[in-house]
Amino acid sequence: MKTIWLHLSILAVSLASLVPFGGCGVPGPLGATVGGAQDIGYARRLIEAGGVPDSSFIVAEGLFSEHDIPTPAGDCTDSLCLALGYGYTPMIDDEKEALLIHLGMTSTLQPKDFHRQNLQLALVVDHSGSMSGESMESVKKALRTLATKLGEQDEVILIQFDENAEVMMGATRMGNPDQFLHNVDRLEPDGGTNIEAGIQLGYEQLAKLAGRAGVAKRLMLFTDARPNIGATDEGSFQAITQKYADQGIGLSAFGVGVDFGQELIYHISQLRGGNFFYLGTQERIATVFDSEFDYLVTPIAYDLRIAVKTPQGARLRQVYGLPTWKPGDPDAVLNIPTVFLSSNRGAIILRYESQMLETGLEFEQGESLGTGTMEYTTASNVKKSQQMLLSNNTGNALTQGRQYFTHDGTRLGAALTNTYLGLRLACALFAEGKKAEAVGILDRAIATVQQENSILNNEGLRAELALMEKLRENIKAK
Repeated sequence: MKTIWLHLSILAVSLASLVPFGGCGVPGPLGATVGGAQDIGYARRLIEAGGVPDSSFIVAEGLFSEHDIPTPAGDCTDSLCLALGYGYTPMIDDEKEALLIHLGMTSTLQPKDFHRQNLQLALVVDHSGSMSGESMESVKKALRTLATKLGEQDEVILIQFDENAEVMMGATRMGNPDQFLHNVDRLEPDGGTNIEAGIQLGYEQLAKLAGRAGVAKRLMLFTDARPNIGATDEGSFQAITQKYADQGIGLSAFGVGVDFGQELIYHISQLRGGNFFYLGTQERIATVFDSEFDYLVTPIAYDLRIAVKTPQGARLRQVYGLPTWKPGDPDAVLNIPTVFLSSNRGAIILRYESQMLETGLEFEQGESLGTGTMEYTTASNVKKSQQMLLSNNTGNALTQGRQYFTHDGTRLGAALTNTYLGLRLACALFAEGKKAEAVGILDRAIATVQQENSILNNEGLRAELALMEKLRENIKAK
C-alpha cells in the first residue's frame, strides 16, 4: 500500500485504460462527480414558482454537482484525480468554527481528447396520463436531442409504459435515427403509471441483448415518478435495479413535471452505476443531452471507499455531498458506488467540530488533521488502494475567530455548504411552523455567502444568492 503525505497534494487514480485520449501533461477541464442526484432542479422550480419545497428536495450532492469547484493545483497525469483541501470557518447553523476537509475530483482529460464508449440503451418512457402537457413535451425534446448524440455503433431499445409496458422499437443501430424519431412522435399520454413494468421490461431487453466488446449497457428512465400500479415503494425498485447493477447495467433517471416524485427516483439512483437529473427547463434539457451526455454515461470508477480517521479532539459532525454516508461512526467511512465524468469538478465536504463544544475546535501548526485509506475499482476492474495523511501546514494555528482556506475551491465548497444549510434548514423550519426562524437562517446564509462571494466573484454563487432571496420572499409571503 502506497503512503502519500497530503498537505495539498493530489491523489492520482490510474484509469488511463478507460478511454482513448491524447497526452495530458496538465489537468484538463473535465471533472468528476459522484453518482446519484446531479442537481436540485425540482426544488429550484418550486421556489421560483413561489413555493417552499420539502426539505428533502435540497440535497448537497445535487447542489455541488451544478458547480465547478476548483481543486488544489498539483501533479496529476492520469485520467482521474482526487485532491484534498481544507478550511476553517464558521457555519451558519451554529455560528461556530468548523474544520472542513474538501475532497475534490478532477481529471486530466480534455474534451477534445475524450471519446465515450459505444452504448446499448434501453430508453424507458412513462406515457401515463399524468405525463400530459409539458412533461411529455420535455421528454420528447430530450429524446430528439439524444438522437443527435448517437451513431451507427450505438443501439437503442425504446419502451413505453402506462399500466403496462411494451417495446415500441427493438434494438436498432442509430446511424439513421428516422425510425426512432417516428416512434418518439407517437408517444401520447394515457392510462396509469406502472414504473415497475417499464424498468423490468427495459432491463430484461438489455440483459438478453448480445454484448459487444467495449460497449456499455444503460437503462434511461423518463418519468414524473408517480407510480400508482405495481410496485410503488423504494425497496421494491431498489431490488430490481440492484439485480441489474450487479450485472453491469447502469441506470440514468430523468425527472419531469411540476408534481415530480423526487424521493423515489433519488433513492433508486444511489446504486452502482446510477445517476439522476431533473429536466425542469429547455436549457437544462439542452445541457444534459448535448454538452453533458457523453459524460453522464461514462462511469470512470466504481466502489470508491475512503476511510478518514478523525483528528484528535474533534468529532465528525456531517458529510455533505455523499448521501450514502450514515451518521454515528466516529470516523468518516465514505462509500461511493460510482464516479462519473463531468464538465464540473464535484466535491465532498467533511465537517468536524470540537468534542468539547464549549471550547471550540483548534489546531496547532503542523498538527494532524486526519489520516485515512482509499480503495477503489478502476473502470477496467483493477482494484487499487492508497494511504493518506493531512496536516495543518498554514504556518499558523487554526484558532477561534480566524478563517482559513487552502484554496478558492474550498472557500467555494464552504459557501455552497452554507447555501445548502440555509435552503434545507429554512424549508424544514417552515414545515414545522417556525416561519421567523426560517427567515433568520436564510438571513445568516445570505450574509455569509455574500461575504464569501465578495472575494470569489462567482457567477454560480450569485445565482444561489438569488435563489435564497426568493425562498425568503416566499416564506415571508406565506
